[in-house]
Amino acid sequence: MFRKEIKTNEFIHIMVTNRCNRRCPFCFDENRKFGKDITRENFIKIMEIAKEKNVKEVCILGGEPLLHPDIVWICKTCKEYGFKTVITTNYAKPDVLKECDKYLDSINISYYNQKELPEQKDYTADISLSALMYKGRLDNKKSLDEFIDKYKDKFHLRLATLEPTPRFPNELCDISDFLNTLEYDEKISLFGQIEADIYRGVTIKRHDISLPKFEQPFSFNGHVNGDYDRSWTDRYQTEERGEIEYSSPIGNIRTYEEYDALAKKLHKIYIYDQGDYVIGVLFNKSTNKYIMINQYRYGIDKYNTEFPGGSKNYLEDSYDAWIREVKEETGYHIKKDNVKLLGSYYQNVGNSKGKVYIFYGETYNEELKKQQLDEFEHIKIVEMTSLEIEKHIANNSYLLTQYVYLKYKGINYE
Repeated sequence: MFRKEIKTNEFIHIMVTNRCNRRCPFCFDENRKFGKDITRENFIKIMEIAKEKNVKEVCILGGEPLLHPDIVWICKTCKEYGFKTVITTNYAKPDVLKECDKYLDSINISYYNQKELPEQKDYTADISLSALMYKGRLDNKKSLDEFIDKYKDKFHLRLATLEPTPRFPNELCDISDFLNTLEYDEKISLFGQIEADIYRGVTIKRHDISLPKFEQPFSFNGHVNGDYDRSWTDRYQTEERGEIEYSSPIGNIRTYEEYDALAKKLHKIYIYDQGDYVIGVLFNKSTNKYIMINQYRYGIDKYNTEFPGGSKNYLEDSYDAWIREVKEETGYHIKKDNVKLLGSYYQNVGNSKGKVYIFYGETYNEELKKQQLDEFEHIKIVEMTSLEIEKHIANNSYLLTQYVYLKYKGINYE
């Protein structure tokens, strides 16, 4: 059966909040943990751009948009700008949704087995009911037919399979073996980017069917921080989720509960907010030796010989951070053109998101200035040949990962 393509006018999704009253492990919102609401100023900014782009339809999303304190104003503003306005909600606040109704053209209810659902006769906007299909939910003909029979005369029905997320892997999402056994009324392609099957008059979006990667999504997206583009990802820095149980100048320890979809239960997570770190192999071309540092380390209560490096500031470029650390610890001033990123790795993927960036840089004696050490930093410069470094590494695993990168990248330091 051939698929026909369904096209539409340009429209925009606006993520008005990252907050939600649910913690679904399959949620696609990468910023759900941040709990931010769009400001009125940022919303108007997006409205103006959408009008300029000749957008016809606005889809209000979250998080859960009804949790936004200004959601009624947001819906009213969309209507004042002349947009067809749609909201997707899990019906978290029925009274608030009723207030929004007069400004809406369509209400899309995300179905999660709610005990109460709105009735179309009480609303001006058209109401749709959307349900997700995955292992254990609408994954057989009997349950699917019963769901359709129960709601087909009350709402416009929409169904969709899930795309895997790190917390909800493919083994929980994929029900394609079942879906491929159904007899469909029609097969369609939405905007040339999503395959869909019509079963008993109900559209099933098939995210389990792979399509060639497209150049850009079919819609624009407005973000909580006021950005307007074709990406789902916000680009603002904010606090992490969870409660801080311990705080120190070098990092925080946070805890929160996470639902494990595979184990089917909540468990407590401990996260160490360790910042990113930069370190590098610095080669002195004047002496054909490596510039190392011999630094007193409080954790081991002794001096340790290592490559120059240190902590990266939160918003600092990793290249700039290493150049700064080299300047402070050794006194050498190196140019960015003489620095190469060898690679990066996570310090502790189990309990931290902190990364280590490893560099290779070259310098000369004439670039040596005075060290700029902190009050409690005690550092002496040490120069070593490659052979001396290899002997030292045999007794100092701290250097091993950085040196492996150097060898792997084939840096010719002789």
